[in-house]
Parts: sequence; structure tokens; C-alpha cells
Amino acid sequence: MLEVNGTPYTYFTDIGVNIRMDALCREFSFGTSLTAGNVLPFKGGEACRVIDSGDVVATGFIERVDINYSDTQHTISVSGRDKTGDFVDSTLGMKSDFLPPITLKRAIELAVANIGADIKVIDLVNPEAFKTAVDGLAPEPGEGAFSFVEKLAKKRKVLLASDGDGNIIITRAGTERSEGRIQNIVGADDNNVLSSSASYDTTARFYKYVFASALNVAALTKAGITVPAEIANQKGYSIDKSIRRSRQLTLQPDSALAAKDNTARAEWEANVRKARGRLYSCVVQGFREKEGGALWSVNKLVPIVDEFAGIEGDMRISAVAFSYDESGGSRTTLTCMPPEAFSLSLEKPVTDKVGYDLTVE
Repeated sequence: MLEVNGTPYTYFTDIGVNIRMDALCREFSFGTSLTAGNVLPFKGGEACRVIDSGDVVATGFIERVDINYSDTQHTISVSGRDKTGDFVDSTLGMKSDFLPPITLKRAIELAVANIGADIKVIDLVNPEAFKTAVDGLAPEPGEGAFSFVEKLAKKRKVLLASDGDGNIIITRAGTERSEGRIQNIVGADDNNVLSSSASYDTTARFYKYVFASALNVAALTKAGITVPAEIANQKGYSIDKSIRRSRQLTLQPDSALAAKDNTARAEWEANVRKARGRLYSCVVQGFREKEGGALWSVNKLVPIVDEFAGIEGDMRISAVAFSYDESGGSRTTLTCMPPEAFSLSLEKPVTDKVGYDLTVE
């Protein structure tokens, strides 16, 4: 159901909602055919909610309305995103109050307030606060609001997602298990997989990931710390032994990092690329993990037995796409990655550090 400005609309013939772990905002689309003469109730910009059996799936705004008509019928398509879509699109003005020590939650709240959005920030993991000496946090005027806070989230190895109410959630790869299961066994009469696919891709993976940067000299000076030139080469790297040694990737972080932070950033890069290189996708009937249970959701571990795809074991749900049409009914497309997807450690990292340990409490 699409609820627009508090009024429910249920006459849609096709519906889609997309939720991903690696994207902040939730997207939705609705379509219908109306007989000629019916009045179009939507013009774009309306506040709305997407609801299924009382559960709020998305809270946001209609962003686009497409109309095609003839002398016999109207075809109407409505699409939009949750409230965090405004945060993704907007840029920040001049700000001077992003001063460490400051938590990631507070930094995001300041960015949200700067664009005037009605979005709450919910911190589920409480990552380490940014410290005075090594963190320069002020955004550049005109910098994207989400791109700015996403850089901070990467420094703390956390994910930014949204919930059904349009809040920004600070989270990490979780351990919660789905009550559902995915099964596609030859000859079984209780399979729930309508179709599936699997891919194994190493094209974006490397043996060695290196992150190198200088520390933020301005931040250090402001904290009263004077250091020699050794601070200019802070390196960290991670090794993926399952990839041949001839593949190496050297990157610069989005902001100045100490060696230990560059190591963590290299771990994150290696792990995400490894996880994204192994994907399993399937379509199941219905929107819920089990009859009368919770809606399928991302960041849960789900048991999979799919003989056709050659997969057996737990995987992490990284994307959920709900769809409905008159021919197929309610269906859910689940995209799954290995359980370690979006976790911190690939293996014990090796740190290459030049200069002093400049971690300042």
C-alpha cells in the first residue's frame, strides 16, 4: 500500500521496493492503469509511506510521476525514495562546528541539521569518537552531505543505512539470523526458490591492498603537537592470500589517516571486494521470511541449500527487492554474499608504519 499525505492507495498493479546494505536510501515504485476520466492524485513531492500489512517499509517522498494516456486508459508510474534521498542529493554549506573530539553520530546530526532535513540518527554500534590530533573533520563548502559523512563512516569501518521510518542507522555486519531459509533441492517438494543465479568474480580483487597518506598536520598543530617529516608516510596494508601475488592495489584514503587507520581501511577494502566477488541471488514467493513472520531484510544470515547453484551454508542478505504484479503476485529477490561480507577483518593485517605512533587520546 502507498500512503500519500495520510491517505492510503491500494489500486496499483505493479510495485517495487529496493533495499541494499551498500546504499543509504530505499527506493520504491508503483504503477497502475486507470480508465480515462479518473483524476491523477499525485503531482510529485508528496510525503508518503510504503506499508505492507502494517509494517512500514519506507518513509519518504514521491519524486517522479509519469503519465501516459489514450482515449481509453491512463497509465501512471510513481517513484521515489525515503527521506534520506534528500541527504544523498544535498550539499553542505559552510560549517565550523565539526570539531573533534566528536562522535560519528553527532557529525551526521550536524550534517542533517545543515540541510534542514527531518531525519533522526540511530547509532547501533557506538564507534570510537574522532580525536583532536589526527582528525580534521570540517567539510568543504558545497561538499555532498552523504559523501562527507560516508568518508567518516569508512574511517570507523561502519555502514550507513536507513530504516522504514527514514532514519539514518549506523551499523555493522550483524549476527542476527533470518527465520526463513532458501532451498532449491532436486526432487524436494518443499523448495521455495523460484529462480536463482550465482557468480564468482575475481576481476576486482587483489593480493595486496595498500593505503598510504600523511597525517593531518593542521589538526596536529592545532592540538599543540609538533612532529618531523616522518608523519608524511603513514601506510597500512592487508593481504588476500587467495589471489595471486602479481595483483596489487595502492589507494589514498578520503582523508588523512594514521598508519593503524590505513591498515583498517585496507582490511575493509580487501574484505568488501572479496565478499562482492561471490554473489548468490534468488527469487522467492512472498515478502516474508515465513508465513506471518517478519519481512525479509538485509544484514541477516540465512541458511541456503541450492544444488543448482552449488551453494550450501549461511550467507548474508545484502539486498532485498520486493515486487508485485498481477501475473506473479508478491515476490522477493534476495541478493546474498558470504557471511564475512562487510565485516572488519579478512585476516590478521600487517602494518607498515613510518614515524612515531601519533595516536592522541
